Amino acid sequence: MNSAFIFPPVTPRPVRSVLGEIPYTSLGITDAHNHVWIDPIPGADGAAPVLNQYDAIRTELRLYRSGGGASILDFQPGGCGRDGRRLVQLSKDSGVQIIACTGFHRQKYYTPGHWLFSASSQAVTEYFSDELSQSLEETRGQVETVRAGFIKVALEANWKSTPLAALEASAEAARASGALVAVHTEKGTLAEKAVIFYQQRGLAPQQLVLCHVDKRPDLSLHAELARYGVLVEYDTFYRPKYEPETRLWPLIEGMVKLGLSHRVALATDMAEARMYASIGGGPGLASLPVEIKRRLHKMGIPEHAVQQMLGGNIARRLAGLD
Repeated sequence: MNSAFIFPPVTPRPVRSVLGEIPYTSLGITDAHNHVWIDPIPGADGAAPVLNQYDAIRTELRLYRSGGGASILDFQPGGCGRDGRRLVQLSKDSGVQIIACTGFHRQKYYTPGHWLFSASSQAVTEYFSDELSQSLEETRGQVETVRAGFIKVALEANWKSTPLAALEASAEAARASGALVAVHTEKGTLAEKAVIFYQQRGLAPQQLVLCHVDKRPDLSLHAELARYGVLVEYDTFYRPKYEPETRLWPLIEGMVKLGLSHRVALATDMAEARMYASIGGGPGLASLPVEIKRRLHKMGIPEHAVQQMLGGNIARRLAGLD
């Protein structure tokens, strides 16, 4: 009997960038978790980041592009500062492929009483699904509409404080569409619970990315999650309080040695303007394709593993592949 008939190959989906659909093989070096544009939100947490200096952000993206970066996943969902119209123009002006998200962030980043956290699961599912299949809310009726390329959700520090209806909605929208779900964890907390939650609602582990888990540098846990099929995302390269030299870099080396480089995605998560080279004199977006890539090579990590972690893995997941 032909085994290919029993297990037919998965056909990769095109990746939805803000400028339209593209093949996953064209993503190149990709920052798997970042923030490109964040408008201020009245009434939100006073410490909420703002990134709305167009010319400086355009310069930053061009530096990223000239350094070898090709694509970026933008993790700012609707209602807390996202502007798909700005993402379109920045992508055109810089040559960087930007993939926008639907979903929700932590509640403190929204105007108090935002509808998303009191609505029914069905209403939120419809909202997420519409942004995936039709248009982001802010580009509806525009000449150039933008569709979300993945779903971002944010867990709070404990499960009780996390909006369950919105979480349920993300699972339903992802199950129906096949979209990737990227889960913000608070320093890796609740990572295992999130995997169980989505598994019980019909999602394959290959649809899940667990973000910021390098803040919980437990190699055995990461290996277990990776072997199960989840993609783990690391991004504390330039956050000294998380001690990247003694935690993050050894974690990357450990995962590679275990043969799990195909389950790791690297990012820089520069939501704060101070981290942008063109705004605050920080390391900047170009640090991923330049400094981080150089160090991975210096460590002796095989080229195929470098390519996987710097874009190949997240590209495949966006396309619905393992």
